[in-house]
Amino acid sequence: MFKLALSCPLQGEDFDRVLDEVDKLKLEYVDLRTIGDKNVTDLTDSEVQELESLIKKHGTKVSSISPFLFFRLPLTVSEDEVTIRGSYSEHLNIMLNRAIELAKIFKTKLIRCFSFETEFLFSKSGYKDLPFDIWGKIIERLEKASVIAEKNDVILAIENCHWCNLGTGLLVVKALNEIKSKNLGLWWDPANSVMASGENPYPNEYEQIKDHIAIIDMKDEIIDKRYNYWSHVAMGKGNKNNWQDIFQALIKDNYQGLIALESCYIPKNGTIHDGARESLSNVKQMLASLK
Repeated sequence: MFKLALSCPLQGEDFDRVLDEVDKLKLEYVDLRTIGDKNVTDLTDSEVQELESLIKKHGTKVSSISPFLFFRLPLTVSEDEVTIRGSYSEHLNIMLNRAIELAKIFKTKLIRCFSFETEFLFSKSGYKDLPFDIWGKIIERLEKASVIAEKNDVILAIENCHWCNLGTGLLVVKALNEIKSKNLGLWWDPANSVMASGENPYPNEYEQIKDHIAIIDMKDEIIDKRYNYWSHVAMGKGNKNNWQDIFQALIKDNYQGLIALESCYIPKNGTIHDGARESLSNVKQMLASLK
């Protein structure tokens, strides 16, 4: 049976309070993403020590390290050119190496990464022509990262993100099949697949990507692709992902990995913590109905 974790994407959150919430929700794992107002890879050594002490105090395990590695980083510039999101060389040689250090400290092998700034528009007819080979550049730069992952025995899990080139699980798996590295996997976010393609990723996408899943993000939304509109809602209240069917399939296929609640939903007049409680309550009801 899979295990549940909590992702913490919001800036400014007091992490001790986040871990209190993890305790109350009876979760065993937490994903390290944004700590206070910093990306986890930007923490100083002393801040990492403080974080390590907090996590030990609460008896929590770390599911994954989630830097914004290659997130919306342009492909159309040289590897050393500095952009608003840094340079590819910085991400590869500084951010990734720091994430590997943190993975070893917090005893996890999973590190999240992305597929660069969107340079093409995906449609049912394929990709729009561009003046150079975007797909080849994606493969080339992810392959370099996979070599570093292999040397350090970590798994780089590529999140399918609608703001990046590989917006669906299917596109990530297409890249994985081309690179063929045992140290690359899919960080599957079904809601992101919907936002990228407008199509429900279950069952068609799931059946084609299930053997590559390293970890799953769960969140739910009301989505209308006609206006490129979405709003976060509690788990089970969205209009595209049938999470109960996804859970049923994962149980049938004996998925033993992690599913992390991406705590984005804030109820009216409530807090991010209220939203996490409501979503986890709904998830546990769905799981109970499957037993």
